[in-house]
Amino acid sequence: MQNSKAKMDEFKSKFLDILHKQTNRQMKIPAMGFSDYFIQTVTTDASASQETDATDAAATSASETNAQKSDQEILESIEQCYYNPDSNPQLYELKKVLNDGIDNELIEVTIAQLRTQQKVLTKQVLQNILEQRNACSSEFAAINDTQKKLEESLWTCQKARSYLNFARTNLTTTSLEILASYRKREVLKEVLDTLVAIKKLRTTDVEVQKLLADHNYSAAIALLLQCKSSAEAYMQFNCVQSLSKKLQETMLLMEFQLDTVLNEMVLGFDGRKYAKLQEAYKLANKSLMAMDQLHINYISAIHSSVNAVLRGYSDPGQDDQAKPLYEQLCEQLSVDKLLPCLISLCKTFWTILASYYQVVMWHNNYKLYGQEEEDSPDIYIQQKLKKGQSRVWNDILTKVCLFLQSAKLTALKYDQFIQVLSVVQRLKKVGLEFCGEQSEKLIETMQQQSEEFFRRYHICCVEEICLFLDNESWTQVDSFAHILQLPEFRSVRHTLRRHKSPTTALLASSNNSPISNNNCDELVSVHSQDGGSSIYGSYGYFLRFSEKSSPFDGGLDAAMLEEDILSGIVDEASCYFSEESDDEQKSLQSKEFDDASHQLLVNNTALNVMRVIGRYLQMCKLLHCISPKIVACILELIDFYVYAVHEIFGKDAPVATENMYSPRLEQRLRSVEVNVLPQIKLWPLNFSSLANNELANPDTLYGLSQRIVAVEAGRSMLQQFNILQHYLNHLLPLAERPILVNYLDYSDYIADLAKPVYTCVTSRVIDLSSILAQMAKVKWDVNHVIHQHSNYSDVLNRNIQSFAMCLEEIAKEVPVPSKQVWNSMAHVATHLLVEGFSNVKKCSAGGRALMQLDFANFMSFLELISNQKYPQHRSYVDVFIKTYYFAPEQFEQWIEQQRMGDEYSLKQLNNLIQCICVSDKRTRQRLMQLLDVGIPNGITMTTTPTTTPQKSNHGSVAGSNLSSVI
Repeated sequence: MQNSKAKMDEFKSKFLDILHKQTNRQMKIPAMGFSDYFIQTVTTDASASQETDATDAAATSASETNAQKSDQEILESIEQCYYNPDSNPQLYELKKVLNDGIDNELIEVTIAQLRTQQKVLTKQVLQNILEQRNACSSEFAAINDTQKKLEESLWTCQKARSYLNFARTNLTTTSLEILASYRKREVLKEVLDTLVAIKKLRTTDVEVQKLLADHNYSAAIALLLQCKSSAEAYMQFNCVQSLSKKLQETMLLMEFQLDTVLNEMVLGFDGRKYAKLQEAYKLANKSLMAMDQLHINYISAIHSSVNAVLRGYSDPGQDDQAKPLYEQLCEQLSVDKLLPCLISLCKTFWTILASYYQVVMWHNNYKLYGQEEEDSPDIYIQQKLKKGQSRVWNDILTKVCLFLQSAKLTALKYDQFIQVLSVVQRLKKVGLEFCGEQSEKLIETMQQQSEEFFRRYHICCVEEICLFLDNESWTQVDSFAHILQLPEFRSVRHTLRRHKSPTTALLASSNNSPISNNNCDELVSVHSQDGGSSIYGSYGYFLRFSEKSSPFDGGLDAAMLEEDILSGIVDEASCYFSEESDDEQKSLQSKEFDDASHQLLVNNTALNVMRVIGRYLQMCKLLHCISPKIVACILELIDFYVYAVHEIFGKDAPVATENMYSPRLEQRLRSVEVNVLPQIKLWPLNFSSLANNELANPDTLYGLSQRIVAVEAGRSMLQQFNILQHYLNHLLPLAERPILVNYLDYSDYIADLAKPVYTCVTSRVIDLSSILAQMAKVKWDVNHVIHQHSNYSDVLNRNIQSFAMCLEEIAKEVPVPSKQVWNSMAHVATHLLVEGFSNVKKCSAGGRALMQLDFANFMSFLELISNQKYPQHRSYVDVFIKTYYFAPEQFEQWIEQQRMGDEYSLKQLNNLIQCICVSDKRTRQRLMQLLDVGIPNGITMTTTPTTTPQKSNHGSVAGSNLSSVI
């Protein structure tokens, strides 16, 4: 019955839908008519009869108007509010007609219009109903069929119920008991399974702890996941709910324990533990999260470990409550703790890097998911590890750079700073091998620190040389033959053998090795701590060391100090080689440096300068990019030694020595005065004791042995420095090499220094004033040729003979450079003769012959006793004597040439003109004017020497009567 009622309700609703349905066009039926209120208001009007007539008239007029309109237009004129079910059309019409007050005519027109619309609408609705009549009939037929089917269903249900009642009354009690027993057994079996599962859940925690103790994390995760899945099936039990919460807590606790073990991998990688950890994270579906956490652990370990290391080296009396920053801890370190602290930091960093490197290698060898798709977790892990390498290394680099910048590295000693360079070099190579980065920030930081340290260290070395100069005895040091005897050059022995000369290097590269001279990479010992001959030493640090050992263990040997902090792993220009044993070094040294078998003349100061050069050379290798500055400082050391020798031994000559200085020597002496001396606090030194004793003693030839040791030590030092030329060319950039080449091209450097130094002796051996006085007494205007030389020549020869005897005595103490010493003597004597000849007022042809005779007598004696020839000095005097025989034109041309040079002084030329042109006043005046034109501005020519002593440009005090001798 209920179904029938439902069907009727459905039929009614469908019928109403049919009434509103429009087949041909969409049309809505508005709500039309008048409310009771409106009807009452209209009917109660007092003038109803009058209004009726008006209404009829309005309706008649409206009908006439509407007759002219079609039904469709009337329908379209119906306002929209009539189609809205929520609107109130009655109130809308009232407001519309009563908005401007009561207008009866408007009301009548509106009523007529509404009635017309209602008629048209009613007509249209009726038409639609008629059109839908067939559809309504078919719907009624469907309703009848449905009602029949409902009756049949009702009959079927009643019949089934009757059958069920019959079956219930006819089934036996035994069958029901069997079914009940089976059901009971199934229920009990299910309860037993539930109890077993609950018991297993209760014992899971103990089993998980056992598995964790055995580091079997994957089995523990699998057991927890299995128990968690099993507990979801028994969540209806309260005990299982509590067990499920406990399992969740155990899962969280185990994840925390896994993170703890994962953090232990940072400082102590264990491949077996790490494999079990990754398997456990894989089961927990947290492999990617574990990788992110691992990188966080590495970064945290870097920051925490550096602070722990620095606190271990900080002042014990420091307040424990205060937590200074990393930079402050670095600044508070004492100088003696800088190097140990840096090594400890590097060891800690090595432990972290080695662990990370092993993690990378593990993931390269093992795939967790075994998929090659682009979205595979293994691909993400590989990318994460690759990016993490740069991040970990950059964090370490930042810490090291801050340490180097904040610590007082410039206060370190030389050996300590060299060790710092070597440690940083090792660290740079570790970074290059770890992630392929060149560590430019570390190189730049170390370069700045190195430049500052070397600037201070160079000043200290110069002051150290000053101390040696102040305490120098100027005696020869025995048993020195080559710079390779010095320990400072031990690290470059093989390099110097290779770069001894271009020919040697070429033969060595062509005969002994297939590698060319410009490509010595494979000959370089990159990691020399294990020795150059070790095959294992050719492998990288991460294969040679582990977390328990590091490249920074076992101290810093000499081989380690050969590495270049500011160059690449293999520096082609440096060509560093590992060292063999001492026996091999001695045998190679004896074979390859036979030319250095004789003993060199050096003093303590020169030896110390060479040792300083060796230290500088070692810094060149370690600081390759600032090698131009270091090489320039090496040259400054040599120039400073030369300057000191000149200041001590080259300024006490009794004659002026200005024209004895070559322009290059003057330039280098001036460079020392400008660039080096202002930086030295100990300069000028006090050499008065030496000057007043040894250098003023005629019995020792005015300290000639000390002067020889000083000059020849400089020569030996420069000679040994030339051995380094080819190697230094490899260290210097191409643009800087001409400076070194130009410096070493000045081969007469020491010879030019020896001239004023030895002249200080030779100018005192000869009694210059006495010889000049004797020459002035000679009668040069004789009319005949004299066959006997003058007396002054014998005096001069006796002075020379006495000088030779003294030289023989000095030669027993030190090797005498005979050529330089006798050349100085010849220089002084010949200039003395020219000075004496130029003072002659009148001279005849016989006088000129006497001059040649005296000079020939002297030169033959000098050449005989010195066993040397002096063509330059002979020509100097011969030309001056022979000018007397020049034709006037030739003499004038010769004067023109000499006035532009510095071979003869203006005084000598002036006297010569007056002597030769004594009878030709016009020629004499013309030549004198020619000399006046050649005199530079600001200099006036005097024909007579002054009597006031004057100081030369180099500090030599000369008597005016002897000022033109040299």
